[in-house]
Amino acid sequence: MVVALFAITSMVDVAPAQLGVEIQQVDEVGVTEKLGATLPLDIAFRDHQGNSAPLSSYFDGERPVVLTLNYANCPQLCSLQLDGFVNTLNQLDDWQVGNQFQVITISLDPTETDEMAQKFHDRVLSDYSVSTAQDGWHFLRGSEEDVRAIADTVGFHYNYIERKGEYAHTAVLTLLDPKAQVARYLYGIEYPPSTLRLSMAETASSKFVSTVDALILRCFSFDAASGTFVANAWLITKVVMTLVAVLLITFLVWLHFQSRNKSTKPVA
Repeated sequence: MVVALFAITSMVDVAPAQLGVEIQQVDEVGVTEKLGATLPLDIAFRDHQGNSAPLSSYFDGERPVVLTLNYANCPQLCSLQLDGFVNTLNQLDDWQVGNQFQVITISLDPTETDEMAQKFHDRVLSDYSVSTAQDGWHFLRGSEEDVRAIADTVGFHYNYIERKGEYAHTAVLTLLDPKAQVARYLYGIEYPPSTLRLSMAETASSKFVSTVDALILRCFSFDAASGTFVANAWLITKVVMTLVAVLLITFLVWLHFQSRNKSTKPVA
């Protein structure tokens, strides 16, 4: 397995001559983060039913889009990643595919057929019970040139291992804002529900963001090193101090009026 071999070689010091050309190709796999980069929206892709449409049709200017790069015949990693993604989605009650955001899965394999894409679509969504996902999660295919254009835009590096007939790639969710600009990368095959929810809330139109999430985003910020949201200690301290000050002033005003009321009472 290419993925397993990649993991092993990252932990063990092995001479390049022992590894051969395949490992050199795997070494080029990874992500170069390109925050702020905009997808080329004029490129047209075919969906799992064979219909062709430009990427611009999946962006409405209000909802964020989660981009994944996978392929139907992936032996393991794609299933692990998308199953982990679906598991997280099932824990998000207020954020549903097709309602508050959309998902685009672009196949790395330009030879993928309509039948393969349809089966891939059905298998992934079989464990996701939200009906709007049928129209909100798009499984797209295109030419190698067009797929590479998208991958290069978001800094996603992958290679085809010809002898194995597999693609060497990493597992990452690329969050795109409503204007198709790269906003965040979430790595791995498991995604904390709160991190995914708040990441989308940061970029979505305000009408999709709850008051609670808006408050949390004022007091927490995303830490790229840990891949989670962490408390902004200074901001939280300011908020707490402000609340204490308001309560104290309110209490003092109340005492003042209480003392005035007592002083103005007629003496019997």
